[in-house]
Amino acid sequence: MTSENDNRAIVAVDVGTTTVRCHVYDSRARLISESFQQLKILQPSPGCKEICPDSLWSQFTEVIKDAISASKTSTLEEIVAMGISTHRGTYTLWDRKTGKVLHNFITWQDTRAAEFVDSVNKSISYGVVKGGAKFLHFFTRMTRWRAASSFIFSTQHAILRLAWYFDQHPEVKCRAEAGEIMFGTIDTWLVWKLTGGKKHVTDYSNGCSTGMFDPYVMSWNWIYFTLLGLPMTILPKLQDTCGRTDLEVADQQSAMFGECCFERGDVKCTMGTGTFMDINVGRHPTASKTGLYSLVCWKIKDEIVFMCEGNSADTGTSVDWGQKIGLYDNIGDTSKLANSVDNSNGTCFVPGFSGIQAPVNDDSACCAFMGLKPTTKKEHMIRAMLESFAFRFKQLYDTAMAELKHPMSSYIKIDGGVANNDFVVQLVADLTNKPVDKAKNLDTTCLGAAFLAGLQTGIWKDKEELKNLRESMRVFQPRNNQDQYHKIYKIWEKSVQRCRKWNTE
Repeated sequence: MTSENDNRAIVAVDVGTTTVRCHVYDSRARLISESFQQLKILQPSPGCKEICPDSLWSQFTEVIKDAISASKTSTLEEIVAMGISTHRGTYTLWDRKTGKVLHNFITWQDTRAAEFVDSVNKSISYGVVKGGAKFLHFFTRMTRWRAASSFIFSTQHAILRLAWYFDQHPEVKCRAEAGEIMFGTIDTWLVWKLTGGKKHVTDYSNGCSTGMFDPYVMSWNWIYFTLLGLPMTILPKLQDTCGRTDLEVADQQSAMFGECCFERGDVKCTMGTGTFMDINVGRHPTASKTGLYSLVCWKIKDEIVFMCEGNSADTGTSVDWGQKIGLYDNIGDTSKLANSVDNSNGTCFVPGFSGIQAPVNDDSACCAFMGLKPTTKKEHMIRAMLESFAFRFKQLYDTAMAELKHPMSSYIKIDGGVANNDFVVQLVADLTNKPVDKAKNLDTTCLGAAFLAGLQTGIWKDKEELKNLRESMRVFQPRNNQDQYHKIYKIWEKSVQRCRKWNTE
């Protein structure tokens, strides 16, 4: 354990979907200072969600400067490491020689490629690939081929949005094939900028989240690049999660580390812009038939840890939208307002602004309130919205329980901004019948990046020490009300089905 006199500090930056923030921690993982800015999401047309690279770079550097300045560290030498956590799947392209960016970052929530993705999933060529994988699995029984035989592409996969972009801009594809273009998610582009164009790299946790990566052989998936006719020369080099004095890690994987989900079966729920259910599955990737993804959690030298993930893309987005249309003035009041009524009066909410992800897997699904009556009040609608967040997590958790078939942790760890809402957290505990441990520091993406950087540079010696640094705010115990919610949940599932295939011609 580090001493009180240890004045070493760590800078951790988290580039989220809607905010960029920087934390400075001391050697006991206590927050010294912080700075954050709201990211501007550009939405010039339906389905379009982009981020301006220049604005992102300015905000990235500004929050670091502001946080370090506010930390009052006597010398910069006290800062021994920096960790960078970024949201995944958001990408851009730039010129290999000049570094000029060709377009805005196309974010993971952008759904303009939905029809293109649907056509790929239904294509004869992809059917042949899946059929071949099924054939190989029959004879080899290898998990890799079982996973490939049931893999479902979505708009969240950067590889499909990239293929769609090339389809829209064939002149850019020609330049890429000529070796003139570089591809990168946010982490890759930031490292490129920070190193003055010397490093074109990504770590395994970010690379595996693009749809371009094969976790079973730990390399880029040449089969999918061949299927989609994409040049692999645009890709960054894969590297371990930890560098010598800095690191890059994907946001949900960073949150797993920040929550100290180090053991097989550990479960984490992050409720921020989206809801992410992540389960540590140990040293071997899993296969899913329902759209859950097997991802690299982290790779540190010889240690490779995998996780199973499912997500719902529009949790925080729905909360912000509710405030924008006047359902409530203060987001912090929603828990109290939801508890002010006994039930939602038959109202259901489906959080589907960006489609509905696993196990529904419909990018064309819509967002909706259903079951409205003349007696419906705002409080009923607010309760229905908050219930939907817990319902989506239950849907993901039940799917994982059925597929993984190995023991889970006896409790669930929860973090993220929406975890400030006690109504939602309590309902997650009730629906899963598991205690839910709410972290004291809900910004576990920043904390995880700091943990990884501090472990790599020797501030902390091992994961056991990190477990002692992670603090719990409250553990929500499940109440015996599952029978009460059984019927409500079934009606909500029917609402989800009604929202499917909405945005199709």
